[in-house]
Amino acid sequence: MESGTGTMDDHREGRLFIDGEWRDAANGDRFDVISPFDESLVGSAADATAEDVAAAVGAAREAFDSTDWSTNVEFRKDCLHQIEDGLRKSAAELSAMATLEAGIPCSQADLIDSVVDEVAWTIELMGRFPWEVDLPASEMLGMRSNRRVRQEARGVVAAITPWNAPTSMNVGKAIPALAAGNTIVLKPAPDTPLSAVILAHVIEKSTDVPAGVFNLLTSNHNEVGGDALTGDPRVDMFHFTGSTQVGQRIATRAAEGFRKVVLELGGKSANIILDDADLDVAIPYSVGMCMYNGGQGCLLPTRLLVHERNYAEVLERVVAVNDALPWGDPNHPATHVGPVIRQGQLDRMAGLVERARDGGARVMTGGKVGHPDFDKGFWYRPTVVADVAPESEIAQTEVFGPVLTVMKYTGGDDEAIRIANATKYGLGGFVQTRDVERGWRIARALRSGGVAIGSSFWVAADTPFGGNGASGLGRERGVEGFLEFLQTKAISTPAA
Repeated sequence: MESGTGTMDDHREGRLFIDGEWRDAANGDRFDVISPFDESLVGSAADATAEDVAAAVGAAREAFDSTDWSTNVEFRKDCLHQIEDGLRKSAAELSAMATLEAGIPCSQADLIDSVVDEVAWTIELMGRFPWEVDLPASEMLGMRSNRRVRQEARGVVAAITPWNAPTSMNVGKAIPALAAGNTIVLKPAPDTPLSAVILAHVIEKSTDVPAGVFNLLTSNHNEVGGDALTGDPRVDMFHFTGSTQVGQRIATRAAEGFRKVVLELGGKSANIILDDADLDVAIPYSVGMCMYNGGQGCLLPTRLLVHERNYAEVLERVVAVNDALPWGDPNHPATHVGPVIRQGQLDRMAGLVERARDGGARVMTGGKVGHPDFDKGFWYRPTVVADVAPESEIAQTEVFGPVLTVMKYTGGDDEAIRIANATKYGLGGFVQTRDVERGWRIARALRSGGVAIGSSFWVAADTPFGGNGASGLGRERGVEGFLEFLQTKAISTPAA
């Protein structure tokens, strides 16, 4: 173990981390990492091949099978304490890299502190977790037996993470996987590989984590992150956050060998503004949450359902708040909405809005590509689309950008619930009301993994997070998320 985690220049020239060593891709290829803010070169990363995937999985398999990592809880706790300390020392660098790679506004990238707090919570959980539980004696088939239930690590975990919250996703998968006793192969999104490089440097330089326990693959090719990794039978579990389409592909391939999958996929969260809502509170909250990180979040409340009684007033206020949001340079501390991740995403978003306009929806504000102050970068003006039909493409498709769709409903709460539930997704739900009991009734009826009533937010280290339907399988965070990385074994002995 060494002190320090390297320099920013070290991290801008990312390499693969396999079996405790940094190495180039087998064929020497690299790919560029481009800033979505100004299209400048942030750095580059090694472009892993199928040969590198096999080496990383082999290292993880060997480390799991031949060391006591999976059984030595106290040693793992010590290593996680070292990771926590290393991440806290690297917090500023991780925040800066999130802004460089992903264009995340620096005021939001600074939330890295809460990510590190999740590590501390996981360590605390390890100390009180019931790794083994004894059950009372029972009789079966004429034999009286004591029983013990054990929780054991699954084995090799392949973690595949997205670009919109790189450090949160990398740490959020790697830490509980390691805490549970698994070894891991981490494959970050090609847009944001360098945040993962910093994490690997922390583990290499600041901890006693054995070689092969943590491995990092960076790649610009889907066949490496997808086919080579998911096709390797030595992987016991896949933990993926990303699109529903890719999640389906991973689940299909994981079915060969009946391997465990946890999938956190897309979302189209509804936000119901009831007729008794305090609009002074509800409107800033609703718009701010939708446009957080440029709207690039699967959980964000992108469908606004408004009762006809308040529709005109709500729409007017929504547009005013939207247009007042600071939109621009992600390095400025006041910026709330930064750039979109890449050109392809920009084109896709613009097409969705234009087709909505052609279909009769009103684009109240925004709906334009580009930024008046910048010649480069991937920009889409924060947009409000009104009079959206619940069954329309833009109401049913995850936009993943700064676009808020507004829909009117005319009946009671049951109609709002029906519209909110009328998508294939089920990740989040939001309810704005002054009546707490009314909010609870609606929250219970929404088919989603989580619901926020009023200006609240359920996401935290100790709270399970995940979705229903096309939003995924399983949970992350909380005890429920920790249990995903474990498998249960029952052992019996003769009772006296």
